[in-house]
Amino acid sequence: MPAFLRTTTFRITLFVALLFALSTIALLVFVYQSTAGALSRQADILLTQEIASLTSLYRTNGINGVNRGVVERSAANSTYLYLFTGATGERISGNLNGLPTNATDQTGFFGFTYRLDEATGDAGKEHRARAKLVRLPNNYLLLVAADIEEQAQITGQITQAMWIGVVFVLVLGLVSGALISGRFANRIEALNSVARDVMAGDLQRRAPRNQTHDELDELSANLNQMLSRIESLMAASRYAGDSIAHDLRSPLTRMKARLEEAIRKDRSQTSYVLLDTLHDADELLSIFNSIQRISRLESGDQRNVLELIDVAPIVEDLADLYGPVCEDENRHFSSEIQTDLWVKADRGLIAQAISNLIDNAVKYTDPGGAIVLRLRKQRNGSVEISVTDTGLGVPAEKRDEVLKRFVRLEGSRSRPGSGLGLSLVKAITEIHSAQLILEDGPGSETDNGIGLRVAVVFPQVRKTK
Repeated sequence: MPAFLRTTTFRITLFVALLFALSTIALLVFVYQSTAGALSRQADILLTQEIASLTSLYRTNGINGVNRGVVERSAANSTYLYLFTGATGERISGNLNGLPTNATDQTGFFGFTYRLDEATGDAGKEHRARAKLVRLPNNYLLLVAADIEEQAQITGQITQAMWIGVVFVLVLGLVSGALISGRFANRIEALNSVARDVMAGDLQRRAPRNQTHDELDELSANLNQMLSRIESLMAASRYAGDSIAHDLRSPLTRMKARLEEAIRKDRSQTSYVLLDTLHDADELLSIFNSIQRISRLESGDQRNVLELIDVAPIVEDLADLYGPVCEDENRHFSSEIQTDLWVKADRGLIAQAISNLIDNAVKYTDPGGAIVLRLRKQRNGSVEISVTDTGLGVPAEKRDEVLKRFVRLEGSRSRPGSGLGLSLVKAITEIHSAQLILEDGPGSETDNGIGLRVAVVFPQVRKTK
């Protein structure tokens, strides 16, 4: 369905159109009753009066009086139609040749069609009539009818006008609803587009305004003020974080340089203490670098450097790099890599994300476990990169939490790490408009762990020549 058909505006417009159509129908029914209905009622009244006049002749002069009245009226070119029949059903007088079909079964007013007489100059043409049958003593029958052809045509025109009016109102309501809803849906989609870009990290986007000062324009203005405030706060927070990281990294870098110099000059037992301190300094510097990297990614600074790349060579290089590392750590490593898979990405960021996932798998998988790196194309055309291990795993209720900065589960605190690896992967995933999925691995509760499968699914792109 088109987007505007699902909007609240269209539903409201459709409801108003239906309500207006019902009001129009009610008005037209009133007009019908006031015109065609009035004509029909007037015809019945006149027909009743004519019948009463003839039946009064029967009361005063009997059958002969009725016959004489019918003959006189038929010869006078009256607007009425008459038929007087005898006890055996034979025609006695009147300007109709015979009773209409099933006329004897009628008890009130009824309609029928008849053909005009040759003498009228309109031979063979059917006209509609409205009649009433009066039963006289000794099975005599008196039929009095009125030609209502002109009235029926007027009624038909009124009925046709009613239906045309109803259809016109409905069509006009639907068209106006589609136009109004389409315009409204476009403005809402513009706001949704800004919201999606802001959620993806582009805090410089602003909602478009048309300066009409209507409710949507006021909403856009308020939204822009809110975004400006958020951007200002985020910039201040990022500046403070970067400043702190920079201020702390500088003395750590100098301390690292002094430790390296001391280790080179002193080969005694003291150098081992200095070497451990140097490793701690490296870990602190790595943490600060990761914090700054995540901040830059979340601010959307690197969104414009994405390009169409074949991701298979990057995954193959990482598989070649981490294969020996896993062997040294007594983990079984394997890879399943499909070729010629293209995504819109940054090579360095993709390599960083995959490296973090493999590092985590090695870190949280006990010796003898297995790690599998996969690159494959899904049925819907998207590209999936996944790392599966048989390690500790992550409970389903904790999977959103482990994507936050510095979050580490209780079972992993004794292992090295800072809790920033998956946070960095999440930031890289959002930069690429990809999906990050955490699932149970292939292990079981009887093993060392159920394992974990982390997949990054990139949207489908078409390779251009």
